[in-house]
Amino acid sequence: MTTLAALPSPARIHKKKQPLFVKDGDDIVIQKSSSSSPGDGIRTSVYKHFTSKMRVVVCRTSSPIYNLNIYVPTVAPNNKGLPHTLEHLVFCGSKRHPTRGYIDVLAAYNYSIGTNACTTDDYTCYTLDAAAEDAVANVLPVFLDHVLSPLLLDDYFVTEVYHCDETGKEQGVVFSEKGSTENTESSLAEYHLQKLVYNPSATYASDSGGKTRDIATLTNKEIIDYHYKYYDANNITVVLTGAFSDDFEEKYLQTIPSDIVKSYGCNSRAPMDCSPPGDGSPRHETVRFPSSDTSSGSFRSGWQGPKHGDVETRIALEIMMEYLAGTSSSPLNLRFVERPSPLASSLCTEVDDYIVSMLSVSLLGVPYTDQEGSQGNGDGMADQDIPHLYEEGYFKNLLLNELDQIYKTRFHGDAHALENAAKRRSDEMALGFENNPDEALQKTLRSDIVASHFSPESQGKFRIGLRAKQFDIAVKLSQMPVEYWLDLLKKWFIDRAVYSVAMVPDLELGPKLETELLDRAIGPVTAVQTVNADSGFVEAQIQIPIGDIPDELRAYLVLFQDVLLDADLVLPAGVVYDNDKESLKNEKRIQYLEFASKMADLVTSRNACVGQGSEPFLCRGLDSIFVVGFSAPFKNYLLALRWTVQGILFSEFTPERILTCAQNLLTSIASEKISPDSILLTVGPHFTDVLPGNEQLSNKRHMSFLAQEAVLTNIIEEAKSGKVDEVVRKLKDIQNILARATGGFMALSLPSRENSKPYIDAFENEWKMCYDQYAKVNNDIDGLAPSVDVNVINKSPFPIAYNSRFPDMKPPLLIHVPVDSLQSSASLFSLKLDDIPFHPTGKRSFNDELTDLISLDYFALKMLTLLMSRIDGPLDNAVRSKGYSYGASAFIRERPNVLSLWIYQASDIVKAIGAINRLFMDMLKDWGSFISDHDIHLARSVAKYQSVADQSTPKLVLEQSISNSINGFSSTEQHNTWCNTHIAAVKISDLRRVFKKYMLNFVDSHWPMLRLVVTTLDTEMPARLGPYEKKTLKEISATYKTDY
Repeated sequence: MTTLAALPSPARIHKKKQPLFVKDGDDIVIQKSSSSSPGDGIRTSVYKHFTSKMRVVVCRTSSPIYNLNIYVPTVAPNNKGLPHTLEHLVFCGSKRHPTRGYIDVLAAYNYSIGTNACTTDDYTCYTLDAAAEDAVANVLPVFLDHVLSPLLLDDYFVTEVYHCDETGKEQGVVFSEKGSTENTESSLAEYHLQKLVYNPSATYASDSGGKTRDIATLTNKEIIDYHYKYYDANNITVVLTGAFSDDFEEKYLQTIPSDIVKSYGCNSRAPMDCSPPGDGSPRHETVRFPSSDTSSGSFRSGWQGPKHGDVETRIALEIMMEYLAGTSSSPLNLRFVERPSPLASSLCTEVDDYIVSMLSVSLLGVPYTDQEGSQGNGDGMADQDIPHLYEEGYFKNLLLNELDQIYKTRFHGDAHALENAAKRRSDEMALGFENNPDEALQKTLRSDIVASHFSPESQGKFRIGLRAKQFDIAVKLSQMPVEYWLDLLKKWFIDRAVYSVAMVPDLELGPKLETELLDRAIGPVTAVQTVNADSGFVEAQIQIPIGDIPDELRAYLVLFQDVLLDADLVLPAGVVYDNDKESLKNEKRIQYLEFASKMADLVTSRNACVGQGSEPFLCRGLDSIFVVGFSAPFKNYLLALRWTVQGILFSEFTPERILTCAQNLLTSIASEKISPDSILLTVGPHFTDVLPGNEQLSNKRHMSFLAQEAVLTNIIEEAKSGKVDEVVRKLKDIQNILARATGGFMALSLPSRENSKPYIDAFENEWKMCYDQYAKVNNDIDGLAPSVDVNVINKSPFPIAYNSRFPDMKPPLLIHVPVDSLQSSASLFSLKLDDIPFHPTGKRSFNDELTDLISLDYFALKMLTLLMSRIDGPLDNAVRSKGYSYGASAFIRERPNVLSLWIYQASDIVKAIGAINRLFMDMLKDWGSFISDHDIHLARSVAKYQSVADQSTPKLVLEQSISNSINGFSSTEQHNTWCNTHIAAVKISDLRRVFKKYMLNFVDSHWPMLRLVVTTLDTEMPARLGPYEKKTLKEISATYKTDY
């Protein structure tokens, strides 16, 4: 019998608190590579709100960057852009935090560069990247409050969405953004193809971003009603990725104020009808788009693919697309692109992950007119096809006939074609998880989140991780017989209704749419950088000096970098072919198709370019270095290295390949001319990248499309007339310079715990073997490849010196470039910073220069530009809040040592420039209203995030290591010490000092600088902004010499 004394006292009786979130099912393990063991994947936990349907998904990766993604499944019921406009207004304040910009200030204080968001056809996602777990925890409740309880005030609608100014001009951030993009070729093509593939009630048939003519009819009440319907806690899924602790849920999720995530009962889950329109018959549409170049258009073909739940078929179709177009030797590339007279300059494929997927093949740079006439270029098919390409159904039939030919020949007799494609696809996915684990995870999960809302098959049930075992599925598919793949090709492409869009350029539309270190040298390498990272891939980058290349060859670098690893090889006797055990006894010619196919099977990516980057006409980084490299699974390193070295030394530049590559490059110039940013980045160096005594000397200037249009046109004419010998000689001369160069370096990113010596030795053995034979073939009097001791400090290639090329601009140079068919304007103001040391100078010891803080001005200026350029910062508020442009930013460009001010996507560039000028003068008068004492802490937080982010993946670690060495740092640790010490030393008074000393010069009408403005055709620059000189692209191009 229990006595009264045994009963607990009333004070001890308490009800256990209901947790806000509870575990929803067992953990999911998402594979990150085909070699992942069951316990080696990404552990993913799902938590459900205890009363609503809200979910929080936590994916525990090893990344030092923590990512927050808030998903709201949304649909576009029309073209008013409801989901897109609401996305913008969410950032304008919430009921708990009504101050606009508060969330980004909070994010910046929490080791982040700020928040962001994107709107797609079937979801809106709000994102944050931060450098600490508690940073995400601090921002999450505030971000949820903004998403679920935004203010949605009429005043913000006016500035952020749409209004007419005092002159009657239509403005607004969203309106201006869409006006600059909605009539581009790619945007129009995507919109019209999806309207053909899906019935009008499906969200995919509307423009989620909105059309300007429809945005102009939108009201704030419609946005408020839309928010009520879709932005309920019931409909929210939060995805967190990063190295989250096991108790994150207990420490942080359960402490979110419950009223923030309270549901009001709105459930947006409803099955979506994604069937084809009408009776499902094939349909075609011709769409005209504004362009100043009518030489080429494009074609898009689309098919309805499998439903969301059929993951295996979707992955199989991704593999099929890899086979069809994944490499330059793929069937569709050979048929349409890699030919003497190309029918397209490039080709891309996609399996869009919609509720019902869309399979698409896009052919870009399709000749619109045969301006050369039918002159017989060695390819009779080109002459008969080109005049008819834009006839309805003609190009579609060419594509279907090619697919039918692939089917009838059983993949051209290659029984292993799809097996190899499956392996390539697996490597690409694994590299994605390694280089950007967050994006790879989002891609894996987000379609499941959307399908839980809108797929008829889901019936509103939340289920994620359908692709968790995608690598196992790919392995299974790689073992399927040829008959499986033939059936797949026939079912989803040949026998299925195909929808097609022809994009036709139109000169007349532009004005109408104005509102719319080693112990020896190995060939060119005198130092090797190695980075060990948690990776299953090896990345190798051979960096070869070309600063002293003869001037007559510089104009041919664009063609050379395009053709080098896509050419025939002529292997001399004495080298080893592929995986053979013995060296060749006789010369062996390798067709470029075999070369391309071999490389595609071995590497996930490859590059041959001037500087860092892949754009053909835009050199990023040092233009005095030619980079050849690859990324490959570590087991493929030796063969990938062999083929790469042989490509450098033994590529043969045939007239056929020269013609094909030159024509594709020339066609791609048209797309460069319709982007204000591309024009700015091209025209800017024309005036600022000048070496004394020779205006045409730099590689960067010779490579711009301003110079290349004439160069490529001349090359094509010579190739067609059989007079290509001189072009071949110049390409061969560049190749010889690479082969005989010295003073370069190699960068290697290796899997963890891998010893670098075998990798370096392999490079040495391969280079020496190939160079010995190269020397014999080319009568090199030096004979063997050099191998000398370089353990002397002056043999090191680092640091790489840089002399400013920014000319003396007294008085300042003001250039206005009006361009027809542009939908928006942009400007770039640039002034040089020659008096600021960015890095150790080497004149004194590292510690002495660090003690003296010689780079204090640089870091103070860098921190100031970060503060001024942040979302809702001074620059953003000056132009965006008034609807003059989508945004503005200030930044420092190292090497060329330039401070720049950029205004982009401007609907009224004149007013935007005026607003920036007024801002700077207001800051001079009332500094404290714009930059306060607490901002110094904010800037340090942002700088710390940037430092972590720059070293968060193996690829970024390698890139940072290369940059550090070029700039004279002996290690990444030394670089971080330099940065952290300077950042900690910057005071608020330093920010104001560098503002006055450097940034204020942007409003000084006499300060030597370049003021470059690229505008729509009808824009006039008023005299009050300065004496702008109007120049057309044609006039600037004419200043380049044409006797190439």
